[in-house]
Amino acid sequence: MSLVRPSIVSMKGYVPGSQPAPEESFLKLNSNENPFPPSPHVQKILQNFPYEDLRIYPDPTSWELREQLGVIYGFAPQQIICGNGSDDILNIIMRTFAQPGQAVGFYQPAFPLYRILAVIHGAKVVSLPVVEPYDQPPLLPEALKIFFLANPNSPVGFAYPPALVSQMAQRTRGIFVVDEAYAEFAEGNALDLVRHLENVIVVRTVSKSYSLAGVRLGYAIGNEKWIAEMLKVKDPFNVNRLTQALVTAALQDREYFQKNIRQVVETREWITQEAVALGYRIIPSLANFVFLQPPQKGRGVKFYEALLARKVLTRYYDEEGLRDGVRMTIGARSEMTEVLRVLRELLPEFSRR
Repeated sequence: MSLVRPSIVSMKGYVPGSQPAPEESFLKLNSNENPFPPSPHVQKILQNFPYEDLRIYPDPTSWELREQLGVIYGFAPQQIICGNGSDDILNIIMRTFAQPGQAVGFYQPAFPLYRILAVIHGAKVVSLPVVEPYDQPPLLPEALKIFFLANPNSPVGFAYPPALVSQMAQRTRGIFVVDEAYAEFAEGNALDLVRHLENVIVVRTVSKSYSLAGVRLGYAIGNEKWIAEMLKVKDPFNVNRLTQALVTAALQDREYFQKNIRQVVETREWITQEAVALGYRIIPSLANFVFLQPPQKGRGVKFYEALLARKVLTRYYDEEGLRDGVRMTIGARSEMTEVLRVLRELLPEFSRR
């Protein structure tokens, strides 16, 4: 008799993007990390951090961070909760609002963790496939306890406009989670919906936009009464002392943050234009990555392998609707110039016959 729950035995766990050693000299474009270093303010904190304070537990509520995020976005700190990455926040949401057997939904393709968390918590998974044109998603069932909407979508990169997101949220009776891991690279967001719709919770992270994937800080903004319930559920000290200090410093350097965002967006638009001109296909992206497809359909895995052989590391998904291409992070302009050279080199091999 197995001691493990059957649902866990049969479940496929989350597989993170490969993290090669630095000496392997890949162009690492598989995990949507920011190509630029964190703010110099962060470096100062690291250099001067009082290491003896590490013996003391961190602030269990990350209050200073919540205050600072509230000032930036115009919310009370009581409307904000911080976590050990947005993965932690998604887990807290699941544990707070969904009982075993209740329906948890999301559009597919989506961030794989939504399904995994639902299975772990014994929820009923409602996966709704979306296909092009992406601006016409299927209607949501009303009887959902939680719906997760990745906006912009990962791994494809398209985004739903705020008006459509509002319609989705109003149709949902349960908690409507807008996962905005890439919102800073987009043109709109759902923060205003939090002010008008009680059931909307927006989830964000500093991993991509602030170049802090290594320190793990995510947060959610929502109705104060829901955040209060989520605070009961979170682990007691879920954000460590060093992370709180580093993120606080990064948030203060808005000029540096905005400059890096502009550079990533400009490079995204440039590589999209250049790759499409060569004959590749890219669905317009509002994230810090693109879903890149060679001219010849059905060869996504071969395309991934060809890029890998040339030291360009991307992400391939063996899933319906994603097998024609790869997800590629937007690197620095110099890195994407090298990618463009490789794409030109591969074009004869992957052109239509």
